[in-house]
Amino acid sequence: MTRKLWMVAIASLFILSCCNYLFAAADKNYFVGAYYYPWYTDEKFQNGDLARNHTLIYHLNPQQTPKLGWYSQTHPEVISQHYKWAKYAGIDFFVTSYWGQGKNEDNVIRNCMFDNPDRGDIKLAVFFEPGINLENVTSQTNYLCDNYFNRPGYLRIDKKPVIFVYLTRVMSDVNLAAYTNSIRTAARNKGAGEVYIAGDEVFGGADRFIAKRVKLLDAITNYDVYGNLGELGASGQYVTTANLDKWKSVNDSWRAEAHSVGRDFIPAVTPGFNDKAVRDGHEPKSRKLNNDGNAFGTLFAGLLDSAKSTADRNMIIVTSWNEWYEDTQIEPTAVAPPTNVDDSNSTNGFTRGLYYNGYGTLYLDILRDKTAQFVSANAGMDSNLAPKKPDSNEP
Repeated sequence: MTRKLWMVAIASLFILSCCNYLFAAADKNYFVGAYYYPWYTDEKFQNGDLARNHTLIYHLNPQQTPKLGWYSQTHPEVISQHYKWAKYAGIDFFVTSYWGQGKNEDNVIRNCMFDNPDRGDIKLAVFFEPGINLENVTSQTNYLCDNYFNRPGYLRIDKKPVIFVYLTRVMSDVNLAAYTNSIRTAARNKGAGEVYIAGDEVFGGADRFIAKRVKLLDAITNYDVYGNLGELGASGQYVTTANLDKWKSVNDSWRAEAHSVGRDFIPAVTPGFNDKAVRDGHEPKSRKLNNDGNAFGTLFAGLLDSAKSTADRNMIIVTSWNEWYEDTQIEPTAVAPPTNVDDSNSTNGFTRGLYYNGYGTLYLDILRDKTAQFVSANAGMDSNLAPKKPDSNEP
């Protein structure tokens, strides 16, 4: 072989190895969801002080903002951009906060999310909040049968419309049985057939598993990643590699118990947590794994790696897309330098000394690389609205 041919062959191998590196981060395509909050209207977020003043990034100095600004989800272009970013990240469905018929969330979901032309193949499912209780769960299920389940964009598993329920774990055994029975009976009576119910049942060790409760559900999940990590000994401001190992082991145990009664386990992951701008009592968790010397996003990446092997149906859920109150969001922000200073005028303030950065699309990039083997780098991105990635020299 001539020298020129050798050089061509070596160059080809180099290009191939680079491509393998870029696209082999995920070992398979995962079915990825994210908890989505349709809370933000003109009055609550864009123009007012109710929501944005209670978000950590609003109080940072210098202030950090969502990439779209303090937006309103009643504006079609906002929902469109959320869908475009979700496609880019490989997100397959949104689990939308639902407080009942006629509420603001209902209006946004029905009138702004389902029919948005940029939704594409992204599916929607409802997340029953505490406002959906024993007294109204039958009427609310009837309403969903008529206005949600019959729409082609609604999420189905095994051809069953899916409902996620927040905090099933705080319901008594009797109330959980009555609650799930009401949902299933109402759906059957309305002709919608069987319903797939995923309950927020997982918290702490699997010694809390109760078979008769889990049998009432189709799947169990651990929405509160922050609380679960704390229960398992992840004290302090940083989650450690050892904490992640323990978290995975406990998830493995919950999954095995769920399988013992024929139910699915759906792990949830989160980028971090800080609700100091809303309430006191919770110490924040850094978005960096182990210590401040690591990069932003390393906690999210570590949780994803730990969750993938426990994901039934290859399904993982992110807490959250845009829960700005608790700083669990992965929705892009405007790019901004790291800071641990805020405007609280108190010792350690809202940040408690932790650093936060305007991260751009960082968490979408991590999610795509960890879970979406075959998503194009340009999938769903609008050339005019696509956010900039953080500069490579940012900590």
